[in-house]
Amino acid sequence: MYKYLNMLKIGEYFALLCVMLLIIMQGCEEVPEYIEPDEPDPFEIQNQTVNEWILYHMETYYYWNTQIPNNISTKLNPDVYFYSLLHKDDKFSVIYEDAQALRESLAGVNAEAGYEYNLLYLDKNEFDLIGYITYTKPGTPARTAGLKRGDLFLEINNTQLNINNYRTLLRETSKQHTLGIANFSGTRNVELPVIVYEENPILLDTLYHIQDKKIGYFVYNFFARDSEMNGMKYEKEMNELFGIYKSEGIDELIIDMRYNMGGTVSTAQALSSMITNLSSNDVFGYSEYNSFLHSYFSARDANYNVSYFLDEIVNQNNRGTERVTINKLGINRIYLIVSGQTASASELVINGLRPYLGNNNVVLIGETTYGKNVGSILFEEDDPVKQKTNTWGILPIVIKLANKDRFSDYGNGFKPDVEVHETSDLLNMKPLGDIEELMLATTLDEIFGVSKSKSKNDVAKVEIVASSIDRTPARKNMYIYDRKNSLSGRD
Repeated sequence: MYKYLNMLKIGEYFALLCVMLLIIMQGCEEVPEYIEPDEPDPFEIQNQTVNEWILYHMETYYYWNTQIPNNISTKLNPDVYFYSLLHKDDKFSVIYEDAQALRESLAGVNAEAGYEYNLLYLDKNEFDLIGYITYTKPGTPARTAGLKRGDLFLEINNTQLNINNYRTLLRETSKQHTLGIANFSGTRNVELPVIVYEENPILLDTLYHIQDKKIGYFVYNFFARDSEMNGMKYEKEMNELFGIYKSEGIDELIIDMRYNMGGTVSTAQALSSMITNLSSNDVFGYSEYNSFLHSYFSARDANYNVSYFLDEIVNQNNRGTERVTINKLGINRIYLIVSGQTASASELVINGLRPYLGNNNVVLIGETTYGKNVGSILFEEDDPVKQKTNTWGILPIVIKLANKDRFSDYGNGFKPDVEVHETSDLLNMKPLGDIEELMLATTLDEIFGVSKSKSKNDVAKVEIVASSIDRTPARKNMYIYDRKNSLSGRD
């Protein structure tokens, strides 16, 4: 028995020895260093939250929502992420880090010195650029400094403009800067401070008495209801102007939209309604949404996408509902001064009126228009708590717009009935509203049937390389003013 007990102990000792040797052998191996796990990057977390919000709205509302790439990292900065989602044909959707700044830009509120301009090539080398001022704005530093339409400039902040630097220099005009005004005797620097300015879309208006005709004329630079998102001040002012034209019994109407890149769809409806005698029973046009929204909305209202001419302009806010009867001019022909910068809501007016007035009675003077038949809706974070970490605003393309005949194929723009180029008169540019100003004079000649021999109107078009409008890309958009009402509150 002791023999077996001894043998058991020997076995236990042997097992214990093996365990000890194993521990010793493992102890001789290098023990890996303990590494603290990486802390999550707070910026990436915030980006992901914002980008998920962006993706939700793009997948739901974007016109090309079925063609959004699905392999884009949500850790990217939101602006990079947003632009990486866009369709190859989309040149118009924009994102702003500050949604309030986006709203203000759409309403014509910007930090600026108060002048607009176009840039051209200085010579055939197509490198250096020269700018010309298209117009200045009342009550701004530009007016105080004596700048005027037609002034030429070569430099911003003592730097010659060229094809490589102009984008950077454009951005510098949103803060205090100097403008190098050029003339035959040299260049002089004009110091220009910047103010926060609320631009009225009607730059000027007048009534001409020429021969036996009364002719109304106004310069309309963008479509906006108000300088804020809860009013209709600008629409009421335009309606009052049409009331004056109506009481005066004008014979012809000229609207100068050569610098008008767009704005609110509802204001385009209102303007079209002021021009004509058409009522809320007459179809203005149709909106085409993506297939998801179309299925959703059409199941609830078969006519959800039909818009009509207006009998009154209406505004609803927390103070109640304001209604103003539209002054309808009832004119059968209209003259529109247009250019390659005439876009979006401006083209919507052209397209909306032609089925009723006829192509020959919507007379276009100038250049082929820009060609933009799609529109946007402004989205921003509605939750006050989430707004603290998500200040972004997006303006994606959501709709394609057609007239009552369902025509929307004007992506290449509308060709003018009478072609004339503002830049043909660059060295002798008259103020806007002057009856000798080239494009207005050409329009008046068309009204009175004046035939002209070969003149500066026949000079080849000079390419506009860039514009001051480029610094505020939201101004190039056509958008639905009231998101919740336009989408029936279904966000």
